[in-house]
Amino acid sequence: MKRCGLYIRVSTDRQAKVAEGSLKAQDELLTRHIELKNRLASEEWVIVDRYIDEGRSAKDTQGRPQYLRLMDDIRRGRINTVMCMALSRISRSTRDLLDMIEFLKRSDVDFICLKEDFDTTTAQGKCFVTIMGALNEFEREQTSERTRLVMLARGERGLWHAGPILGYDRLPEKKGYLVPNPKESSVVNAAFDTYLECGSILKTCELLTANGYRTKEYVTHEGCLHRARPFVYTSVQNLLTNLAYIGKREINKQWMHHPPEQLPESQRYKTVDGVWEPIVPVEKFNQVQALLRQNHEHNRNEVRPSRHFYLLNGGLLFCDACGSQMEGTAGTGKLGKIYYYYHCTSRRCGFRLPEQEVEQAVFELLRAASQDDALLERIVEKVNAKLKRELPKLAEQEKNLKCELAVIRAKADQLLEQYAEIREGAVFVKEKLATLEEAASSFLIRMFGWASGRTG
Repeated sequence: MKRCGLYIRVSTDRQAKVAEGSLKAQDELLTRHIELKNRLASEEWVIVDRYIDEGRSAKDTQGRPQYLRLMDDIRRGRINTVMCMALSRISRSTRDLLDMIEFLKRSDVDFICLKEDFDTTTAQGKCFVTIMGALNEFEREQTSERTRLVMLARGERGLWHAGPILGYDRLPEKKGYLVPNPKESSVVNAAFDTYLECGSILKTCELLTANGYRTKEYVTHEGCLHRARPFVYTSVQNLLTNLAYIGKREINKQWMHHPPEQLPESQRYKTVDGVWEPIVPVEKFNQVQALLRQNHEHNRNEVRPSRHFYLLNGGLLFCDACGSQMEGTAGTGKLGKIYYYYHCTSRRCGFRLPEQEVEQAVFELLRAASQDDALLERIVEKVNAKLKRELPKLAEQEKNLKCELAVIRAKADQLLEQYAEIREGAVFVKEKLATLEEAASSFLIRMFGWASGRTG
């Protein structure tokens, strides 16, 4: 039986929201192919599951939860045939595509692509997959380069191409142009004035929220309403440092703190005059920046307590997908809530799990193990067997430590005799005794470690 997993993907949310769009078309064509196989083939073809990534890029495997779920089902033997409409649907990276083909081969899983008809069991099929994957990657990089050049040219002309911004409205008939919103402009200036008065971003958040001020409310291109929310630390910090409020347009902001001499001209950070009017006086803006820098310098060396501890850090947790070590990290949601999870340290994998689920599963396993007498007996047997193998080495350590202690005691007795005979050398003798005391303390620590290992 062919247990099929249908992988379906579109790149943007706008494509995903079209009722009779690409998602449905891909599903229908793949389903018809399954029906045709059932009529013509001798074996049965069954659709086990559909893996639909809506609004996800195929430039890599990260950020595609359904793709990762498909790979996990393959590992568990739930799927033995993967089907997609085109190679560009499942990957636009040659390396990721070849890695996937190699993984499917090791897992004895067939791969069927309707648009590019090929068979991965032959050398010609592998070559064809490599060529098509390289062409898809070339197409993606070309599109990305054209988009980047267009954005750079628009930025140098002072046009706005970011999202909605508090204090301004966008002109639908003139893309890239902003017009001041009088009501929101007063909120922006209130934020600047409040910070100059209190000198604290957190206090500014509290005062703005208490006065009924909120972030910008707008409707997205897809028609979704983005409601206004109370101000949080990041939203106030971004507002206070946004050069758009003094009529400036930032270019290559992501490279702001990078040495310009190490970057090509097209990637260097710079500012140009925007095609919109400023709503915050330059003097007020500069005062706020000076106060922000001053507060940053004062708080730079402040000792902050660690906010969270990850119990499975330090090589205790490994990714089931690629075998790499997993480490704890955190992210902040739209409402300022902090989410903790463990993520795979491999950049090519990106697998992650919520911290609470992972640690709860470990606690359950430990609880079950502690109640299993047979398992505890096996653990004790293994530990005892390990200690027996290490016993000769531990005995040698015990012998050496006892000899070392005897030498220390002999030196101490000798010094005490000298102290009794020569009173004027008391200071020297006390220093020697202090040194021997430190040596004895070190010996006891090592002795304790040896004894713990022996009786563990």
